[in-house]
Amino acid sequence: MSGPREPVEMSFDPARVRRVILQVILLVVATIVVGWLLYALRAILLLLALTVIFCYLVFPLIEMVERPFRFGGKRSRMPRTVSVILVYLLLGGIIYFSIEQAGPALSDQLNEFLDNVPVYARKLDQSTKWIFSLPSRYRLPISWRQSLTDSMSNVSTAFLEWLEAIAARTLRMTWYLPWLVLIPALGFFLLKDAGKISDLLLSSFPEADVRFRVALFLSDVSSTLAAYIRANLVACLLVGLIEGGGLWAMGISYPLIFAIGAGLLEFIPLLGPLLLGMTATLVVSFHSWQAAFLVAAFLAVFRMLHDYLIYPRLMSAGIRMHPILVILAVLSGAELGGVVGVFLSIPVVGLLLVCWRHWRDLRIGRSTILTPEEESLSADGTT
Repeated sequence: MSGPREPVEMSFDPARVRRVILQVILLVVATIVVGWLLYALRAILLLLALTVIFCYLVFPLIEMVERPFRFGGKRSRMPRTVSVILVYLLLGGIIYFSIEQAGPALSDQLNEFLDNVPVYARKLDQSTKWIFSLPSRYRLPISWRQSLTDSMSNVSTAFLEWLEAIAARTLRMTWYLPWLVLIPALGFFLLKDAGKISDLLLSSFPEADVRFRVALFLSDVSSTLAAYIRANLVACLLVGLIEGGGLWAMGISYPLIFAIGAGLLEFIPLLGPLLLGMTATLVVSFHSWQAAFLVAAFLAVFRMLHDYLIYPRLMSAGIRMHPILVILAVLSGAELGGVVGVFLSIPVVGLLLVCWRHWRDLRIGRSTILTPEEESLSADGTT
């Protein structure tokens, strides 16, 4: 039998403790500085993010233009700069044609809406006065009537403040109008030099195996982001067409305005569709309460079908995520981060899945992805 173990003495190293404390302090300071820089540069970061989204949307067209073709008996390929210019000209022509075709109808609907704004304001004021007069029409206790009046006054004040905030934000958005020119300009250089930027990034890894696997990882990340952005674009077009077509079929005024608004607001999770639904229902209620009820019911049913059936399938098709996982990701993002969490939930989960797949392949050591050297050795072994 062995004797009792002697207690191990814990040595105290003041120098090590000071180093740990210093490292923690430096980490906290670095985190604060990085957070401050990100907040200070948020406008530039947003500009870069929108430019990247624009590039992902345009890049498939550039790939189509760059497909090899035969010229003079030789196999040739369009230079990247020429391809980008041709795609820009094509997009400019499509935008011009769309404005020329839809512009008159959109202008007529906007003018009609602006002419009716005073009428809508007067009807809204009458409805508000009628609602405030309800407590005094019934023989209720004074305390109840006062409580109802105060509650309705608070709701009315909050609603007006909300409308004022939306109007103020809309006016502030005019500051971003130059971005309509700046984003395509920055996108031109990113699209033209995408290959050089990728080569410069990969050249920082000296080992060929690491460089190859990093290239595969970046390719998967790029494919995931591209699938997410394009699925969102398809969702916006689909929502605009269905909601605009449905309102037009019901004989609702301003269907083109609502269709464009629905497509654009689809980029803003939760708040965008909610704002569109409330605005459409409110405007239609000025004409007919029955029509407003039909519009609210139509938009509510379509949102349920879109959010739980159409949208998850669009996302799962490109990001290789099950529709149930898409729904759970959106719900988790809403719980953790609100509107921003909903917007970032699917790409974050998609990128986490990409990281997990590559980590799993490296961990188990039987990845189906081989480097060029591994492919040559495998080919030699099978011959």
